Amino acid sequence: MSDPLRMKAAVLHEFGTPLRVEEVLLDPPHAGEVLVRVAAAGVCHSDLRLAEGGLGHERKPIVLGHEGAGVVEAVGEGVRDLAVGDHVGFSINPACGTCRFCREGKPTLCERAGANSGHGNLMDGTTRLRLGDGRPLKHFLFVSCFAEHCVVPAASALRVPGALPLWQAALIGCAVVTGVGAVRNVARVRLGDTVCVIGCGGVGLQVVAAARLSGAGQIIAVDRSREKLERALAAGATETVDASTDDAVRAVLKLSGGGVDHAIEVVGIAATIRQAWDVLRPGGSAVVVGLAPVGLEVPIPAIEFLSDKSLKGCFYGSGNPAADIPELAALAAAGRFSVAESVSHFTGLDGINDAFERMNQGIGARTIVVIDASLAGVPPSPQRTTAPASPPS
Repeated sequence: MSDPLRMKAAVLHEFGTPLRVEEVLLDPPHAGEVLVRVAAAGVCHSDLRLAEGGLGHERKPIVLGHEGAGVVEAVGEGVRDLAVGDHVGFSINPACGTCRFCREGKPTLCERAGANSGHGNLMDGTTRLRLGDGRPLKHFLFVSCFAEHCVVPAASALRVPGALPLWQAALIGCAVVTGVGAVRNVARVRLGDTVCVIGCGGVGLQVVAAARLSGAGQIIAVDRSREKLERALAAGATETVDASTDDAVRAVLKLSGGGVDHAIEVVGIAATIRQAWDVLRPGGSAVVVGLAPVGLEVPIPAIEFLSDKSLKGCFYGSGNPAADIPELAALAAAGRFSVAESVSHFTGLDGINDAFERMNQGIGARTIVVIDASLAGVPPSPQRTTAPASPPS
């Protein structure tokens, strides 16, 4: 076996403590896996939830990061669909294709992928990551791209057009596929429908954009941040509600004339999930996209099920990421779907903890971690909070 690769990565050692950028070891890809040089990664609420301990306490120490893109540097035995030099975006859903959910056309519920992800392993039940002293490190959602390189299942590396800057491609594999899928696959928004989007961060802005592309007649954006609401208007919202000053439910009911067809919640707390239910018209549906911490419960008035309202879950867009991510990347490359507007900050690996703090304070939208500036193609930005990491030598 080849010697392990020494690289920098952001490691979470204990839940509730800051990530530490340090040198770790990355073993070569096994059969069915690829080695990717990471260009850029998005900082997602899922990373923060796990770092805080809200997704269980088993997966530590761990290299976080799952929303990213890069360039293939090596392929393992049996990999036929990818080659060195390919530009790829990451998917957290390397579905096995054989379990009952895969056979039913529900790959995001893949049993084998779910089991290994929950333990912080790759699909063979092992890890390629180690601390500098040789102790094993966990993978996050098969990716762990808060690092200079990562080894992922070949099914987690999906080819994207070379014309799409990799800092934008980084968003396709989580924020975009999740937001678009919630609109297209779960809510099934149709021409003229009324939609309320609660939470206008990185994923919520993609929900707004997807609702606009689906032909929604009214899109009401709800958030506590004026900056995010301005971004929502730019993404296609027709009205906004500032939940920091207004009674959000009352305001949405008034704007919609009695309730919306679809409410899509992208926060993951009890209050906003209940708001999504309360703003529905009879027969309307609420879709929960926001990642709630383990143990959270939400009371719903059961009598209102008589009005044919429904409450639906959504995971990773609830579609077929292996097909959806390349499609969305192609649309973005062709200028038919813009992802750049959801980015508020750029940083290097050493700025991830600051990005987490902004999330907790509700400041800004998506932060992009620039890991290899020569590959990422990041434009100058007044919101850059720390210098991006230098390209690895």
